[in-house]
Amino acid sequence: MAAALHESWNMHILSLDTTTDVSSIAVTNSGVLLAEYNFSHHMDLSRRLMPGIIHILKDCSLELEDLDAIGVSIGPGSFTGIRIGVVTAKTLAQTLGIPAAGVVSLDILAHALGYLPGAVICPIIKVRKGEVYYAFYKAKKGTVERITEYGALPVSDLAQEAEKINGKTIIFCGDALETAGPELEDALCGRAVFAPAWLSYPQASVLSKIAREELLSGRAGDIRSVAPYYIRKSAPEARLECK
Repeated sequence: MAAALHESWNMHILSLDTTTDVSSIAVTNSGVLLAEYNFSHHMDLSRRLMPGIIHILKDCSLELEDLDAIGVSIGPGSFTGIRIGVVTAKTLAQTLGIPAAGVVSLDILAHALGYLPGAVICPIIKVRKGEVYYAFYKAKKGTVERITEYGALPVSDLAQEAEKINGKTIIFCGDALETAGPELEDALCGRAVFAPAWLSYPQASVLSKIAREELLSGRAGDIRSVAPYYIRKSAPEARLECK
């Protein structure tokens, strides 16, 4: 476990989310957002990510050497996007000699709705046709508590899991809403509420808040502990295992 950092530390954090079709880069200083850049990468992430990092630092009048820590989304989501983000973050952290914190993308989506007291939140991220990554959370005093394990299920099975949460309206968010929303709405008979489209993708500014808390507490920091979190094997990996 990494040593806890002092809360008053003037911490410039670069945060990266590359897990979905819209990537996000943010720079914060001691919890205050300096800049955030969200862009649809159109399958060109490997070429666009590092120039985006340099550009956002320039807008903040910072150099790479001014960074004190890096936060990165470790998944679940796009297998290729996760690998690009994690490798970039770890390479920068190792080169600069600074700590890094990995954050689960479902947590990032849920924390964006943490201001709704008592709300039950279920972020859903696309896996493949008819399936989603998910977890259930409860909002508490500006933050969220995860109340289930992370998982991957067909939408019909997710609806059954949601039905077990008795009497509660459930707020769904994430990039799988466009395809899964109608089925969830029908199955849950009015109990499903859908977050607006701008909350469909993990935001690096929210990631930075979580990463900062993890770094200050000492729960994160060791670069070696930052690794992709896929939940399930990719289709090529699953086919290879079957052979």
